[in-house]
Amino acid sequence: MKKMMSWTLVVVLGGISLMGCRPYKGEKFEEVQNHETAFVIPFEGDLDKQQKLKSLESLQAYQVAIKRIDIPRRWRQLGRLWFDGEWIDTVKVIKVDRSPVTREWTAGHDTGTSQRNEGIWIESEDSVSFSTGFTCTAYIEETDAARFLYHYPNGKLAVIMDNQVRAEIQSTAAEIAAKYKMDELRAKKSEIIAGVRSHVLPFFANTGITISTIGMFGGYTYENADIQKAIDNTFVAQQDKVVAAAMYDAQEDKNRRIEKEAEALKNAAIIKANGEAQGIRLVAQAIEEANKNPAFLELRKIEVEAERVQKWDGQYPHYYWNWSTSGQDAAGILVNTPTIMAAD
Repeated sequence: MKKMMSWTLVVVLGGISLMGCRPYKGEKFEEVQNHETAFVIPFEGDLDKQQKLKSLESLQAYQVAIKRIDIPRRWRQLGRLWFDGEWIDTVKVIKVDRSPVTREWTAGHDTGTSQRNEGIWIESEDSVSFSTGFTCTAYIEETDAARFLYHYPNGKLAVIMDNQVRAEIQSTAAEIAAKYKMDELRAKKSEIIAGVRSHVLPFFANTGITISTIGMFGGYTYENADIQKAIDNTFVAQQDKVVAAAMYDAQEDKNRRIEKEAEALKNAAIIKANGEAQGIRLVAQAIEEANKNPAFLELRKIEVEAERVQKWDGQYPHYYWNWSTSGQDAAGILVNTPTIMAAD
């Protein structure tokens, strides 16, 4: 019996000793990626020192460049027994993601970053409500990480862009659009985007956000569908007018081309006719001049004699005619006369 009680006492004491051990402290690390900037903020310390954490300079002082941070911890007693407590961190690691974020805010459900209607809705001076698409890309510089954390302690860049950046863009665009009537605004896109950039870029640069691009894309989407329909009809009519004018100009060009071709053919015919007439005149003139030239007559005689010789059969005609009106030798011809047959 005594032996059993001894063993029981040993077991109880062993159990108490085991239960009385503190939890294993171990090691705790925080990894920092290349696109992140880390700040190690102490949870404990002098109260005055804690108050200084509210300033930008204090945040910059707690910025670290290491990529693996060993988190210091201490034992916090929660009960009377020495093992009644827990290990708690004495510092907090806050990481700022500096990765670029791009947003496309549109009114369409099948366009833009989100399927929600996120178009930038504004209104003209004559109270025509419409929306247009905006695209924006922003990131955080390494040197601006503390400034960003100071202005947005619990914020992420993507969330800030969908809320504050978008709101500033819409506010500035609406302020510019309110100065013009709807017909004038269609030609004021460059002025709107220039005004938005001049306000939004420096505004968020002071909070540590670098906005690299802001741009409008797409056309205007009107809240009243009839306005859009009327604009479409007007555009179609304008296009029809442009097409008709182009066809008219093309026909005019064709007519001018035909006239030029006809004029060219007429001039060619005149030139050809003038050439032929000139040729005839030159031939007639040459003949007239040749007839007055004795050498030409002698040449013609030689040509006739040459032709006669080529056709001569070797017999001479029986008669020779020679006539002259001036008593001088003139042209003569040998003629074969038919023989008179004697009557039977």
